[in-house]
Amino acid sequence: MVLQHYYGYYRRAIRDALSRPNRKPFQCGGLQGYDQLVGISQYLSQRRMQSGPDPYLDQLHYDVQRALRATASQAEGVRQARTFLTQVEHYLAGLPRPSLEPDAQQTGLSILDSKTVQRELEKMISDLAQQPNLYPLTRRLVRKWYSMSETWLPDILHCYDVPGLPRSNLDLESTFGTLRRDQRRISGRKETTPLRVFGPGEISLLALDEEEILPLLQSVPVDEYWSQRRLQEEREEPRRWFTRLHRDPAQALAQVDEQFYMVVNAQAAALSDAPPGSY
Repeated sequence: MVLQHYYGYYRRAIRDALSRPNRKPFQCGGLQGYDQLVGISQYLSQRRMQSGPDPYLDQLHYDVQRALRATASQAEGVRQARTFLTQVEHYLAGLPRPSLEPDAQQTGLSILDSKTVQRELEKMISDLAQQPNLYPLTRRLVRKWYSMSETWLPDILHCYDVPGLPRSNLDLESTFGTLRRDQRRISGRKETTPLRVFGPGEISLLALDEEEILPLLQSVPVDEYWSQRRLQEEREEPRRWFTRLHRDPAQALAQVDEQFYMVVNAQAAALSDAPPGSY
């Protein structure tokens, strides 16, 4: 039993290497899993020389080595492509963008535009393509870059032409993720459909300080406020009606009939009060 418990650590280490997750760009969980298997193989080899043979661990070592031999070329191809993409990422992250401040100091790097950045990226991919030992995966990356650079590359470099424009919308996505978590915690439900209506307003409030919000609220005319409030109620009514329908279909339909007859009776009363010949 103790020996099986001890062997279980090796099995879990190998399974973890085969299912390494990755969420960040260019993290490459599969490549990290391959490196983890390399470390396990090296340790098992060292352990056998120090402690002697072990039938179970020797079989594990054989299986790990066979998996490493089968995936060695693919792993090195992923490593080569990842190295290039990481270089591109570091280059773009280090470039300054136009500032909104009119008195910002203009250095040699701060006047870069999207065309200059695009030319530098094209030079980097050209240098990669001229390397003598390219793996098949890297060659496919180069071909894909050339085929798509004319269509998508100019559209993602506007941040170097427009002052104040961020390089990505990750901060905005993070803010919406915070709003979704808050909505789930408040409502106790998994869905976050109400954010479709209230989300833009909450984003605007989060972007302002408390001292900036009050003057904006006070600057809105009262009539305009109630007009927008009525429009908001009209937009909310279909969603609220479905909520009432899901809770009590009979009562929800009865309310619809009641509202319908109220409108019909009001129109009939208006027609009866109108002078003859006016309709």
